[in-house]
Amino acid sequence: MRPAIAILLTLLLGGAAIAAEIKPLTRAERKERTAKLPDQHRQFMADVEPILSEQERDAFLRLDTDAQREVFVEDFWRRRDLAAGTTNHAARADYQERLEFVKESFEGVMSDRGRIYLVQGAPAALIDVKCPSYFVPVQVWYYPRVEVIGSDVTLLFFQARTERRFRLWNPTIDSMAALMSDSIESQRRMPTNLAMDCKDGEALGGALAYMNYAQERIFKIYDAPKVSGEDVNRILRSSVLADPNATKLNAEIQISFPAGDGSKTDAQLTIYVPRAELKTTTVNEVAVYTIDVVGEVLRDGKMWEKYRYRFDFPGDIQDAKLPIVIDRPLRPATYKSRVKLTDPASNAQIILESDLIVPEMESVVPKTAENVALASIRSDLVSSRASLRIMPLSESVISGLQTINTLISGSGIHAVEFWLDDKKVATRRQPPYMLDLDFGTVPRARRIRVVAIDSHGQPITGDEIVVNTGTDPFRVRIVSPRIAPKLSGPTKVEIDVRVPEGKALAGVELYWNETRVATLYDPPFVQTVNIPGTEGVGYLRAVATLKDDAETDPVEDVVMVNTPEFMTTVDVHLVELPTTVIVAGKPVNGLTETAFKVLDDGQPVKLAKFEHVKDLPLAIGMAVDTSGSMDERMGTAREAGAAFFQNVLRKGDKAFLVAFDSQPHIVQKWSPELKDIYAGLAKMRAEESTALYDAVVYSLYNFLGVKGQKALVLVTDGRDTVSKFTFDQMLEYARRAAVPIYAIGIGIRSLDADTKVKLNRLVAETGGSSYYIDNVTELSRIYTDIENELRSQYVLGFYPGAEVRPGSKWREITVQVAEGKVKTIRGYYP
Repeated sequence: MRPAIAILLTLLLGGAAIAAEIKPLTRAERKERTAKLPDQHRQFMADVEPILSEQERDAFLRLDTDAQREVFVEDFWRRRDLAAGTTNHAARADYQERLEFVKESFEGVMSDRGRIYLVQGAPAALIDVKCPSYFVPVQVWYYPRVEVIGSDVTLLFFQARTERRFRLWNPTIDSMAALMSDSIESQRRMPTNLAMDCKDGEALGGALAYMNYAQERIFKIYDAPKVSGEDVNRILRSSVLADPNATKLNAEIQISFPAGDGSKTDAQLTIYVPRAELKTTTVNEVAVYTIDVVGEVLRDGKMWEKYRYRFDFPGDIQDAKLPIVIDRPLRPATYKSRVKLTDPASNAQIILESDLIVPEMESVVPKTAENVALASIRSDLVSSRASLRIMPLSESVISGLQTINTLISGSGIHAVEFWLDDKKVATRRQPPYMLDLDFGTVPRARRIRVVAIDSHGQPITGDEIVVNTGTDPFRVRIVSPRIAPKLSGPTKVEIDVRVPEGKALAGVELYWNETRVATLYDPPFVQTVNIPGTEGVGYLRAVATLKDDAETDPVEDVVMVNTPEFMTTVDVHLVELPTTVIVAGKPVNGLTETAFKVLDDGQPVKLAKFEHVKDLPLAIGMAVDTSGSMDERMGTAREAGAAFFQNVLRKGDKAFLVAFDSQPHIVQKWSPELKDIYAGLAKMRAEESTALYDAVVYSLYNFLGVKGQKALVLVTDGRDTVSKFTFDQMLEYARRAAVPIYAIGIGIRSLDADTKVKLNRLVAETGGSSYYIDNVTELSRIYTDIENELRSQYVLGFYPGAEVRPGSKWREITVQVAEGKVKTIRGYYP
């Protein structure tokens, strides 16, 4: 078995990679645009001014339509809910309550007291200090804690002799004289004891002392909770807005309604763009045309839905016009469509507006993979033999609460048992046979079995699936039968095969025990096998082989038939440790097995495997941060990525590309061709937020089931803003993946310390290294170091002791050598 070494090469562009900011509006532009707003939206800006960031204000003023502005308002309060950890518009309701109080009680929204009350809420204590013999009207506010200032915050407001409104006292500017009343001269003395001379004088004295003590930071009290600048820019990117500086792009649109979809009709917009008006993005002489599409559908003047698409065409395409096809399922009604097309390479664009009069249409069921699977399941319903099937689940990463639905046919099923990872979790004794299962927060491979039970409590049939198994492009699976404790006679065997892109299937061999019963060459892979009634326990085995590919091993799947009782799967888990020994900064070759000592939770273990591997084929993934903060460095990131693959990828290697902004997605599937990788890099550009932790989980997930030596390259500025997985969850997943992670940082000095600490911990926990450089030209040296390490490693393996139970806690591993530094994974989950 080849070693499983994955690398996370983190190209941290944080030094100069700040968020791609849109140029702020000038004061004159703001005034002009504000004056043109309808009354309700001008009032919205006035009401929320204390908590409206400059970036949000400019974004709101750039919007063209009332429908867009209403969407902005909803999104504005959604961001406040996220910042406060609330839901269901609680932030909006809370602010509205504060606003009403401010308008009734203070001098206005933008008065000192009004602003602070709207930002910080009601003070825990509010004291009116009445001491007219010495002081003008004074008010003391107390907050137990203000996040941007600290604890026990005490504010002093005063109403100057010549003013009608209260101001926050500034000891640097106002001094004590500003607090003195007109009558103090008639007293001919200053107060000597505030507690004795004035009612609430003690509170006044405490406020004076605090304001002097905290004068350098006290005015942060006006600061509203920060919002994501990338999130605000996303609003503009997802709105149909004309750029006055953009070149005019020509296009023509055709509208059709080809089919129904339940209660909706497919509204199909086909837009033809002249190829001659577009420019390409090129990476290492591989060119790609890219067109961004932003769309809005309005009904009765209100936003019905919004959408965004990205279309990529190869640079050598010869069509005079490139077709952009957009399908929107809409209920029969009248709508207005607004679509903006942009060529990001030249910033040429066009906005197309059309009326959509959507008719009622009959439904047509598309032939998707899921529908084909469901059709196969339904075909079983005509059989009298009892069958039980699990409804297909997503092949992507699965976590959290998921509903397991089943379909049954035939007779004799009295109950259904649900098993998770070989443990029975529930029994359903009447339809519908379904169950909600919690897969946990961190995605990992989980086995789900459903077993049909007859009236005597005996298993008669069932199904089994495994989720979170990765995206390995070459797999075979016996779909049915899956669980067959009692089976004989003619049996339909269904097989599912996944073939890598660009490869051809040589065939699928089906065996009953050791006898080959059929070789299948084309789908559907279905074969009837006669299961002997007297032979007892047996097994079905499917073996798939690729055509003209000696480097890829055949894959197989086995299903046990007629087992005497429900069998529990026992995994004999070999723990593999991809290990590098560094002396004087370079990997050391030629060590023997006796040079290594391995400790499992402090106890020595015997090695069951020892290999010194060199020049193994690599399976490399690259995940590129395409969030807004990468905008100024995307060109550098593309070039760095291309240089890495050009230097590292050899014959027999393969790679894939993931882009991630607010979520990760595949832009190039596994491919051995450099031109495919370059094309994928050319498609990438920066926008939206940063889901770094999600990208690490998703990218590592793609390696599950992939054989050989693996490397993951992550290009990012390191600042996560929107991931659904936390850092700790991502770290646990990386631990379970048991692969070394390497990080390269460019311009790391200006990156925040918290991010650097987390990245260093990630690479340390998984047995990797961190490289921090200042210039892209230094990458070639780093690439050479990493390649040398990848292609020259030791693989140590051992079996945990009998006392180590599957599913138990994290176990720490230590590898020792007489000389040098050892790099390997820190531990494993049994």
